[in-house]
This record gives sequence, C-alpha cells and structure tokens, in this order.
Amino acid sequence: MNEKRKKYLQQCTMAMLSAFLLLLSGCGSAAPTEELPETPVAMVQGKDFCLRGSDGSYTPTFLNGVNIGASKPGYFPGEFGITEDDYLRWFQQISDMHVQVIRVYVGQMPAFYDALEKFNRRAEQPLYLMQGLYMNEDAIAQYNDAFAADSGIQESFYADICKTVDMIHGNAEIEKQPGNAGGVYKADVSQWTVGWILGVEWSADFVQGTNDAHADQKSFAGDYVQTVDASPFEVFLAGAAEEAISYEMSQYQQQRPVALSNWCTTDPLTHPNEPDKMEDAVSVDTEHIQGTDAFTTGFFASYHVYPYYPDFLSYDTKYQAEGNPYLAYLQELNSHHTMPLIVSEYGIPTSRGSAHRNAVTGMSQGQASEAQQGQWLIELNQDIRKAGCAGGLIFAWQDEWFKRTWNSMDYEAPDRRPFWYNVESPEECFGLLTFEAGKKKTAVTVDGNAGEWSKKDLLTEQDGLRLSVKSDAAYLYLLIEGDDYDFAADTLNVPLSVLEGQGNTQYQGQQFADGADFLLRLHGAQDSALLVDAYYDVFQYDYAERNEYYPLLPGQLEKNSGQFHSIYLAMNKPLYLPETDETTAFERLETGKLHYGNANPNSADYDSLADFCATGNVVEVRLPWMLLGFMDPSQKQVLGDFHVLGGFQAAATEGVCLGIGRADSRTAIEMPLYSWETWDMPQVHERLKQSYFILQKYFAGETN
Repeated sequence: MNEKRKKYLQQCTMAMLSAFLLLLSGCGSAAPTEELPETPVAMVQGKDFCLRGSDGSYTPTFLNGVNIGASKPGYFPGEFGITEDDYLRWFQQISDMHVQVIRVYVGQMPAFYDALEKFNRRAEQPLYLMQGLYMNEDAIAQYNDAFAADSGIQESFYADICKTVDMIHGNAEIEKQPGNAGGVYKADVSQWTVGWILGVEWSADFVQGTNDAHADQKSFAGDYVQTVDASPFEVFLAGAAEEAISYEMSQYQQQRPVALSNWCTTDPLTHPNEPDKMEDAVSVDTEHIQGTDAFTTGFFASYHVYPYYPDFLSYDTKYQAEGNPYLAYLQELNSHHTMPLIVSEYGIPTSRGSAHRNAVTGMSQGQASEAQQGQWLIELNQDIRKAGCAGGLIFAWQDEWFKRTWNSMDYEAPDRRPFWYNVESPEECFGLLTFEAGKKKTAVTVDGNAGEWSKKDLLTEQDGLRLSVKSDAAYLYLLIEGDDYDFAADTLNVPLSVLEGQGNTQYQGQQFADGADFLLRLHGAQDSALLVDAYYDVFQYDYAERNEYYPLLPGQLEKNSGQFHSIYLAMNKPLYLPETDETTAFERLETGKLHYGNANPNSADYDSLADFCATGNVVEVRLPWMLLGFMDPSQKQVLGDFHVLGGFQAAATEGVCLGIGRADSRTAIEMPLYSWETWDMPQVHERLKQSYFILQKYFAGETN
C-alpha cells in the first residue's frame, strides 16, 4: 500500500477514535460518521489523475467531460431554473455521449444533487462530479484585494466553501438567498465527487492588487496545505484550499483532489508577443501551493484554455512556429507542472456572430457550424491528449441565453438577455444542447419548403411577389414567393423599418412608403445581404464617430440620405505586437452578409449557419433580432437614435414595417406593420446539436 495512503487511513482512524472519546466525555461536536471512511474516489499520483476501481485500486484515467451551467432560457443563473427532471434527462444524454465527468461552478440547488444520486444509483457507469467552489465576483471588482479589510471576500469565500462541502454530502439546510442556491440537501454524492476546483478566472487586476497590497504575506502553513515561494495571492488561495480540505476532514473524514481555477491570463508562463500587457502581467502558479503529508489525495492544475484567446495564441512566435499554437501552448504549460493538468474548459461556439479569431488555425470564437464545432472539439481534445494533460472538459453542455459578448453586449438590454436568443453573441452558443424557440418546434424551418406557412401569415403582395412573416424568440422569418421570380437572376428589395422618425425613404431610385432602417437585398445564393441605413449604422457610430478607427462614410450623420451600409461586427482593435514590433489592422466581420444553405436539422445537407434557402420560386429567410437593431424583441425594444442620445439606449417600437419589390421596379414599396405579442417567458424546446452526435462517435471510439 502507498505510504501516504497508509498514513491517511491511520489519521482517519485516529480522528474517528478521538470523536468517539469526545462523545463519551460529553464534549465537542457530534461525531462526523459512525464507520471508517471510504477510500478516496480519486487520487493524484505523480502526473496522473486516478479513479478508484471496484477493487479499491487506482487507475490513471483521462477525464472527458462537460461543464454544466446553472441556467436555461427565461432565467438568470442565480435563479436556478433547471429542474430535477431536466438534470435527469441531461445526465442520460451526457452519459450516452460516453464521457464520465460533469463540472459545475457553484453549489447547486438540491435538485441537481438529487438527480445525480438517482442517476448514478441506477447507471451502469456513474457520472463523476467536479465541483466548483465559487467566489463572489462583485466583491472582486469592487476591491481588487483578496485580503481587503471589511470587504468580506475571504470570509464569504470560506463560508461558501463549507456550505458546498455540506451540499455534496447531503447534509445541509440552507436558506435560499437571491442569487445563491439553497434548500434542504439530503443526497450524498461525495462518493462520485472526484475533485474541487476553487475560484474563478482571476482578473489580473485582482491578483496584482492583492500582491501589491500585501507584499510581506508570502507564506502559509496549515495542517494540509503549505506554500513554497508563494505570492500573496497564492497565499490567499492556499488558505482557501486549507479551508476546503480541513472542513471536509473534520466533518466527514474524506479527502479528494483539489485544484485552483486558472486560465491563460494568469498562467505561470511568459508571452513576449502578447499585445495586451494585462494578459501577461501577473501569474498564479499552483506549483507554489503544496500538500502536507496529511493531504494524501493531491493537487492538480486546472486551466480554461480556448484556441482563440488571449491573442498570444495567434501571435506568439514560438507557438506559431509549431503550426498548432494550441498544442504548443499546452505542451509548454504541462511541462511546467509536476502535477496532472486538466483543461477544465475548452470550447467552440456555434453563433452566427464572432468575437475573436485564431489567425493561425482559423478556430474562432463563433461562426462555426454545428458540424464544425464537433470536428474542432475533437481536434482540441486530441491536442489536450497529445500534450500529456490528464483530462479535458468541454464548455459547455447547454447554450446560455443570459451570457454577453464584448462586441455586441452594448447593443442589448442587459436585464432582458435570458428572454430571447441572440445568435450574434458567441457566449450564448457554446452548448452541445441548444434551446430552439417554440414549445415543440420552431416557427419556421428555413429549408425552402413553404409547408409551414399559411394564408394568415401573408403580410403584403407587390410586383407579383408575396411576402409572409413570422417570428419567435430568435428570429424574424420571411417567406417570399413569386410566380415569375428567378432566384439566381432577379434582385429583390425588402425594406424594413423598426424606429419611427428615421430611415431612408428611397434607394437607387426606388421609393419606400416608410423610412427603411434596413434593406434586405436578395440576389442569388452568393450575393445577398442585409444592409443598414447609414444613419443607423452601429458599427460606424462606435468605431468611426466615437473612436475614429474608421473614416466617416457618406450619409452617416444625416437622416434619409439614401445610403445603406454593409453591417459589421468588431473582431479586434489594432494590436501592437511588442516582440515583432508590428501593429495589426482593425479586424471586422461582415455579419450582414447572408449565408445560403439548408437549416433543417433533419436534412442530410443541414447547415446550422444558414440564413436563407430557396426552392424554385420560394425563398425562406431568417434574420436575427440583433441584426435588425433589437435590444429586446421580447418587449419590442430597439436601439434609439444614438446620435441624439449619445449612446445606446432602448426605444419602444410597435414592430417591424416591411414590404417587397423588385429592384428594377419604380413602384413605391408599401410597408405594412408586422407585430407580435410581447413575452416574459420564452417558449422553447431542446435539441441536441449535430456536434453532440459527432462527439458521441468519437468518445465511443468509432472515429479517430
């Protein structure tokens, strides 16, 4: 038997004996357990993460898994809207994907642990839990000092740690507080909990602020945790780890491996060509935090690593030289550590929009189809394995509507994000499970088939063309039909008005009955796009008027100029690369350009990124709400006149006025109003993405 293991069992026996003697004498707290504790479910041995088998032996195991968020549509994460039935269904689907680990970031509602216990007791192969011990990020942003007096940061963190330990042991009754889990916890899932991950993605300011304010605080020595050459912030983390281990030992006589949450921004490596100084300003190194002989299960390293952020993954010369920056980075990171390294987040979003690009591999934060997501996740998983890491946890199981992305969040109503699906925002679209609008099916499947439409959907007829309209929590849908319409040859104009008192009343000699804030130009599969009135161009306002990255364009400062612009999203501002002494150009994405394809998930040629599809004289189009200036379609809120308001504020609208005409017609296009009922709880149904089934085969060993 391993000597550390033998010592651990001896310590547990002595602890039990001591507790028993205390009870006999009428002193001390209640005995934690009546029986000798089980051997740990997991243990670190060298660079291996090992799981206990049925015979009690430990086997090195590469951990494949997924991260599960705390939210579903209609709920912020602090509202914990996921039910026990939801979890049971998801656990089965995750298990069917042939992965063995789920990770959560915070202590969950009892429904989560109840479901996990129920599932595992009847499952042939259990799902193991990697439990996060979360830290209040509001306090972090306020103080930038982990030890700040009167901040309550350390005290709150320790209290949450203890509560979460009790939760997984099914031994807690916690009053429900806004934003925090609570209730009666009776399900003991400790036998399947393989590790703790403490903390969050640390901001460099928080780490540096702590280090600067407490420069003399460089060591920690506890019963289970000690430091070597530690920074003050690492001392803070060592104390938190001590709290987790010591509390679980005192109450339950159990240990399990512990990690300290980390990411590329605060990794222990140097990145000389990183353009953002704060992305390489300070390090958090788990190697400086070690277990004493009393801590037998061991530390492991946990990192969130994505292929497109930070920018050094695109521009660091030593990684570029390898041709695969992601693999090269992981190899260097893993070689730094003497303990197992688990990539606890890696992912690719299936959003229509994008926010970061890997300049070497093209693996971007967004604009991946579901099929591409699946294939890229396989490649990333293979890189994680090649680098010698001990596991990889996909981010994420489900899409999360409440999330925000840096290049689009200013154009949304922040308190209404969970109530509609913004496919322009990558952060909402990381899941292998998506939530489609509609109780049982989407309002429209964009595949060029008009079978889902009826006469009541017809809005207007003009120039021998018929325009029908529908909508849901994700899109505005259009059906265009014409008896003599040639999709490949003809050009059609669809003007759309969302905000009264502005917009173009004509374009290239064609008149519109209302001021058009947007113009949909349809001309075949490769040359179709949604354009925006120059005055209502958010990108130009943000990056030409306010920040001068681009020149002003004709019509930008005047209403009804007759000018329409292509629609763009910012990808990267100019970056100075210090090692190579270069400055990159501003990167932008033409998000208004329409992507042709079949958006029917049941079709052999399914393309999840498809915006429109044609069959004969029928065209179906889906337009994301944000692309049409909506800050919140659920309450009919659009971007107000930002030139007058001096920024992005919501304005009420009655709906969308729109019509249709041929581009060469000189008949004014009528634009009747399309409206809808507002909502506070979206109607949705679940669908496993194409990527799920691709990964299912991979994890089953059916594909390489």
